[in-house]
Amino acid sequence: MCFPVSSFQFPVSCPELQRSLLPRNFAGLHSQLMNAPSKDLLIVFGSVQRVMRAEKAAREAGLAVDTIPAPRVVSSECGVVLEAATTDSETLDGIFHTLGIEPSAIYRRRGDAWMPSSLKAQTDGGVVQLTRQTAYGGCGAKLAKGTLEKILCGLPRLESDDLIVGIESADDAGVVKIRDDLGLIHTTDFFPPMVDDPFAFGRIAAVNALSDVYAMGGAPLAGMNLVSFPLDSYDDQVLKEILRGGLDALEEAGAVLAGGHTIEGQELLYGLAVTGTVHPEKIWRNGGARHGDLLVLTKPLGTGLVTTAAKGNETSAADLSTAVRWMSTLNRSAAEALASLEPHAVTDVTGFGLAGHVAEMADASGLEIIVSLPDLPAMPGALEAAASGFVPAGAGKNRESLKSVLALAPEADTLRVDLAMDPQTSGGLLAALTPEAAMTMCRRFSSAVIVGKAVEGRRGRVLLQ
Repeated sequence: MCFPVSSFQFPVSCPELQRSLLPRNFAGLHSQLMNAPSKDLLIVFGSVQRVMRAEKAAREAGLAVDTIPAPRVVSSECGVVLEAATTDSETLDGIFHTLGIEPSAIYRRRGDAWMPSSLKAQTDGGVVQLTRQTAYGGCGAKLAKGTLEKILCGLPRLESDDLIVGIESADDAGVVKIRDDLGLIHTTDFFPPMVDDPFAFGRIAAVNALSDVYAMGGAPLAGMNLVSFPLDSYDDQVLKEILRGGLDALEEAGAVLAGGHTIEGQELLYGLAVTGTVHPEKIWRNGGARHGDLLVLTKPLGTGLVTTAAKGNETSAADLSTAVRWMSTLNRSAAEALASLEPHAVTDVTGFGLAGHVAEMADASGLEIIVSLPDLPAMPGALEAAASGFVPAGAGKNRESLKSVLALAPEADTLRVDLAMDPQTSGGLLAALTPEAAMTMCRRFSSAVIVGKAVEGRRGRVLLQ
């Protein structure tokens, strides 16, 4: 009968016997394990074959890498990822370039959470606490809709026959006609950080700004950085990584960086001014929904709730990682899935929350919209955050702005009402489709969910039930 070495109790007086029973290479193995770099990098490829090719080449180069099942907080189509060390990033980048394979995503461990990153990101491994100096985070910092309407009321409008889409219907972007087959989309978004990691914040802010172009049915062309940076609070490297995150999103979107403007301010703010292109006859508007249309949402809700709970250290690393992954995901694939279905109305869900953007769609379409609260997709940890009182201030502002058009069914779940009011950062697309097209979209796009219906009724009214 054989026993593991660890099951024996050796007499203190027999060190030679102990050494003779241990593996001969134990000391060397122990030294390797103690000195091995921490595997704090997850590299995602589009297929198992690419992961295996990358692993083989990296190991041949003497790097400590492993193919592992993808954690739930990481999006991987093939179900596996390559685990590696940040210290090997530059070497891995060269190996992948030589192989001609491009990772579809990179995640870096920050504390206990996984954050979007890049092989070119520079980090000393420390955790910068960007959110500790902000009162609001992400799109939750937007002025309340009612406040903004009062400010804009009475201001003159600069009209032009070439201005196809302006501010009259609260669309996601403006569109100027250049010629009969070309319109230019103009939009901008910037805000304070909602996550601590600089690269992740930069990417999320850029993805959020690019989303307006997709919501209009267009393609991003160029972006320009907008930055307010408190030099007394952060090292220069923090801004460099924020900008690197923005570049990462622009590159994935197929757009270029055309420049930017940077000021020294008391609060950290970052975003983009984005230009896109669209055919003047194929613009998606937030108005145009028809009686009987179903509303389809392409991302789950809860970014404001989860990040507010995270700021109070009351959410799990896994839930925060999942929220960051959704905020970092371009709406390009969702827009591509919608394109052939001829949506009647489209918008993206951001700071005014689902209820606020539904109200805009209802008003612009001259209809009433019923939202099914039980069908709202919630990010992990979102409802728990609401139940614990971690409801962002922006949710209250949204509810106040909607009080004249909002109706709650007697049986409405209060936590799901909070979810509907939650200000989203880089949320999904919301589209009004025929019932047949809505079902097709849900089959075609895995995260798409039917959340409501457009009906005849009081213009602009939103019923949560």
